[in-house]
Amino acid sequence: MDLKNPAIMKRLEGIERIIAVISGKGGVGKTLIASAMALTIAKIGFPSGLLDMDFTNSSCHLVLGVDVSKEKPIEDIGILPVKVHGVEFMSVAFYSRGEALPLRGVEIDNIFRELLIITRWSKLKALILDTPSGFGDVILNITTYLPRAEFIAVTTPDTLSLETLKRLAGTYMSGKISGVIVNMSYKSIRSSIEKMGFKVLAEIPRYNDLEGCIGNVDRFMKTGFAEKIEETVQKVLD
Repeated sequence: MDLKNPAIMKRLEGIERIIAVISGKGGVGKTLIASAMALTIAKIGFPSGLLDMDFTNSSCHLVLGVDVSKEKPIEDIGILPVKVHGVEFMSVAFYSRGEALPLRGVEIDNIFRELLIITRWSKLKALILDTPSGFGDVILNITTYLPRAEFIAVTTPDTLSLETLKRLAGTYMSGKISGVIVNMSYKSIRSSIEKMGFKVLAEIPRYNDLEGCIGNVDRFMKTGFAEKIEETVQKVLD
C-alpha cells in the first residue's frame, strides 16, 4: 500500500474536475490546448489550475509568459502555485529553471508524487494536466493515483497521429477518454474518430498567427484558436 496516496487525495479534495490533456505523439498542439483550457476556465469566471506534468521537457510556462528563473512558488505548509492571469500554475520548471530534465522511470514516479503531495491548490472548478506525449509513466501514474481524472485526447488529421489514437482505442484507457480534439484540422475526420468510439469535442483549424502570440496571454486569448477552445470548454463543463 502506498501511504502517500492519502496525502495526494487530501491536496486534491477541493478540486471539482481533474482533466488530463494527452496525445499519442508530439507536435499536435497539446500544450497550447491545455494552457488555453485553463486560461479559458478562469476567463469565464471559474477558478482553474494548470499542472505541467511533462517533467522532462516542461513548456507550459513558455505559453503563459512566465519567467521561471525569476518567479517562484511560495512555500507555506507546502507549495502555493503561482497565479497567472487567474490560473493557479505549477511546474517542475520553477526548480529546473526551464532546462530539460533527463529522468528515468523511478525518478519520474518520484517527481509525480512529490509535486502532487506538496502543491496546495485552492478550491478549483477544474485542474488541467498537461502531459508528455505517448502513453508512458506519467499517464499510467495518473490512472493509478488520480482515479477520478478525465482524459481529453488531442490529434491532428495526419495518418500517424490518427494511428496512435486508434491504438489508444484498443487499450483500457479508451473508457476514460471523455472526448477528442482535432487540432490543425484541414479536413473533417469526425466520422473516423466516432467509429473508434470517441466523441469529437472540436475540430480546430490551423491558425498562422498563433506562433507570434505564445508568451503573450492577452494576445493569445484573442486569437481564433482561443475562441475555439472557449467553445470546447463550454461543452466540457456543461
